Amino acid sequence: MSEPTLKDWVAKLKNSDVARGIDEIHTLVRRDAQKAYSFYQQEGHADATIPEKGVGRYAAHAKAVFLSFLRKLSPARRIAYIASIAAFAWGFVQRDWTGAVVGFLILNVLLAIELAEKLLTKDELEIARVIQFSLYPATNPTLKHLDVASYFQPAHDVGGDLYDFALDGNRRFTVILGDVSGKGIPAALYAMKLQALFELLGKGSIGPKDMLIEMNDVISERIEKNYFITAVVGVVDFQRKALVLARAGHNHPLHYSARTGTTEWLKPAGIGIGMQKGPRFGGLLEETHVDLAPGDVLLFYTDGISEAMNASDEPYGYDEMERVLLSSAHLSANDIKEHLLRSVDEFRRGTPFADDATLVVTKLK
Repeated sequence: MSEPTLKDWVAKLKNSDVARGIDEIHTLVRRDAQKAYSFYQQEGHADATIPEKGVGRYAAHAKAVFLSFLRKLSPARRIAYIASIAAFAWGFVQRDWTGAVVGFLILNVLLAIELAEKLLTKDELEIARVIQFSLYPATNPTLKHLDVASYFQPAHDVGGDLYDFALDGNRRFTVILGDVSGKGIPAALYAMKLQALFELLGKGSIGPKDMLIEMNDVISERIEKNYFITAVVGVVDFQRKALVLARAGHNHPLHYSARTGTTEWLKPAGIGIGMQKGPRFGGLLEETHVDLAPGDVLLFYTDGISEAMNASDEPYGYDEMERVLLSSAHLSANDIKEHLLRSVDEFRRGTPFADDATLVVTKLK
């Protein structure tokens, strides 16, 4: 049996627990610490006066973040935390290591409690994630006249994006995409509410504009003032070979025409669900009709795709989406989707999605 070479040792090290631990530390420092700093900074700096430059600027930043951290603790934990710092400082100054040990133990008890709560919350979030994914289409529909592919990736455990399909026999196919303002659990709950309404409305003969009006009538009475939902509903009529589209403030879908070999952004007017009540909402909505032919492609997406950022904080952009669709329109819907996602990944170069990313590609057979 030959002796392990240097190459073997390097490969073994890369796959070891030590290497994985180093990767986790890198993630902790680069991503988690930055998130925590931003979380505490947002509230702390609102009430603080930060000098423009000098050493005082860094001290003011540190003070603001520390005070924000204290305010996030419950009163009992705040007292325990301050007591632990005081005990540790007293023991250090007086060279009484009993006080330092007491302070250290109190800090570790607080850390253990916070960790237990975080793990419980993470378990609940994982359950919420499973439920959310189970509510969305498990597979893409297999249709005689239409090729369909989809992608959904929340930025956090759960997301505020939604998509769904409805089929009315062999006559028409309806797709909805939505994006709730904000992220996390509140956005996910509103997204599931809108999807439930689509489940009721999408299988009927109602048009996309009327569907959005019905959704707004229900949701605008219940949604919090600082939330709204953008959505787009498209109905592909197989008999008429046409698309009927309405847009409630959502990103413009992209249409590729096989007859002309060109693309067009579809821009019917409309505002987000929950921003206006009653007839005023419907009065601002438009429907657009587009003739379709075999080979035509429709691209529906949320801004997590179009505004995906690279390390230089540059957005992926609409021009690049258009270029990718033009170069891949001859492929199947799934291959077009993969082509676009690969282009986005190459642009991001490892930068995580800052927002939920959803994509639906349809191609007329």
